[in-house]
Amino acid sequence: MKKRFLYFSFIIFYLLFDIFAQTRTDVPYLVPQTIFVGDSGRLVVPLGRAFSRINPFILDVPEKLPETPELLIRRLELERRSSGGARLLIDFIPYASGVLSLPDLEIQSPGEGTEPLVLSGLEVQVASILNPSQMSLSGPAAPIAVPGTSLLIYGTIIVFILVLCMGIGISLWGRRHFKDLWELFRRRRLIVAMVKFLHCLRQECSFEKEGDSGYYLTLLSKEFREFLSLFSGINCRSLTPGEFLGLPLSQKALALGPVYLCRLFQTWETLRFSGKKMEMAEMLAALDEVERLIAALDKEERERSLPKSLGIPETAGGEG
Repeated sequence: MKKRFLYFSFIIFYLLFDIFAQTRTDVPYLVPQTIFVGDSGRLVVPLGRAFSRINPFILDVPEKLPETPELLIRRLELERRSSGGARLLIDFIPYASGVLSLPDLEIQSPGEGTEPLVLSGLEVQVASILNPSQMSLSGPAAPIAVPGTSLLIYGTIIVFILVLCMGIGISLWGRRHFKDLWELFRRRRLIVAMVKFLHCLRQECSFEKEGDSGYYLTLLSKEFREFLSLFSGINCRSLTPGEFLGLPLSQKALALGPVYLCRLFQTWETLRFSGKKMEMAEMLAALDEVERLIAALDKEERERSLPKSLGIPETAGGEG
């Protein structure tokens, strides 16, 4: 009696196990059971007897694998089980949550002229770590700065501020300290230009000993009045000889003084408008007098310590 009971129990257990195993192996399942968006997963699909003649294979060439905008298939493998069954392993990566449909899969049967076997209707359930209320994407992340960008930006700002402050400081300081220096520079340039003019005029007069001396004296008077106007800041172009007495020239530095200028221009006007022919010797004497006055002005400017760093060439007064 006991043997019969054990025998029937074993048969019932075997039948239940076979039914359970058949239901388990006939249904596709996921590995792992819960797959999130962006994770790799595998779908195991048991195959029926129609696929028994197909040899095992592995397909991992991206160009030969189907794909959808929501799901990327990375690998297909058909394997044989020790029990004689076959199953298809589908490795994939989902890019959306919910129920995703896999594209139709064609498996070529052996033999020429046979149509491929098609697997369709496969679906996978993909979970999301976000709640439905959080499904909207966040804004784009801020761009990552190149190393050293902050130092370059802030360093440039600091240098600009320092240069601006230095410019303002030099501007305020220079108005008080560079005004006199610029005036010395300007007068020095006038003296240099006048010395060059006198030198050129003397050379021309030396070549033209019998020339028109009155013309050269007029040229000298005009250029000398222009020099005095720029040097003193007073318009001397139309002054009479007597008006030169009020010219603000330094009596200490110029031992000659405005009185000398008054007598000089009075003598020149007498020579120019007396109606007598002017000799070249008188013209050369006028040049000597002007060079004497320019030499005195040059000496005065040198005593004011004009810096040699300005690059102004030195002049020797009283040439000739």
